[in-house]
Amino acid sequence: MEPRWIIWRVYNTISILHIGLLFRIIHWRRDIDIAHLFGISLTTPSIPHPVLVYWCTPSVGSYKVNTDGCVKDGFASGGEIIRDSSGECVRAFFSSYDECPILEAELRAILDGIILARRIVLSPLWIEADSTLAIHCITKGGGPWSIQATLRHIRHLLASDCDTISHIYREGNQVADLLFSEGWDRRCYFEYSAQDLPRRHRSLVQLDRHGLPTIRGL
Repeated sequence: MEPRWIIWRVYNTISILHIGLLFRIIHWRRDIDIAHLFGISLTTPSIPHPVLVYWCTPSVGSYKVNTDGCVKDGFASGGEIIRDSSGECVRAFFSSYDECPILEAELRAILDGIILARRIVLSPLWIEADSTLAIHCITKGGGPWSIQATLRHIRHLLASDCDTISHIYREGNQVADLLFSEGWDRRCYFEYSAQDLPRRHRSLVQLDRHGLPTIRGL
């Protein structure tokens, strides 16, 4: 209960929430004047313009791992798909994580995706997720103590300079989004090979592979 430690924890948590785009003007209510003390600039949000979101193939010889995690009705799940440089599915999975916060679900999905890729000896990897907060915790640090072991494991597996991790909008992450929904519905871990992937999933893979965009902001 050291005062300086408490102040640092509060400052760090507020900064992480802001970076993860989880803070808006409405959350500050009548305290907008103190936001700048935390390095946060609050402006009235403008109406977003529609943008086209593309899924991009990885470079020749590398593999892209798209992951997503969610929490619905208190139950967490995750999904992941690995694709090669031609955009074809190599392997996919969905999993359930029982009860945990959304950030932990996102990170566990990322970790499980990397573990699967390493198990089938795929490298280098391009990890893509739609959680800016999860990516920030992996690359910059921070976050609650409950996720630190998961973060260390992820960083250890991504120790190679050839591996990268980046953000993608949810609209460009539709296959992983569909897979985590399966994990929530079926409450188990299951892997798909390229041949076993259901028709709906294969359709989304082909749309991505041929460069058809989805629209964000409508």
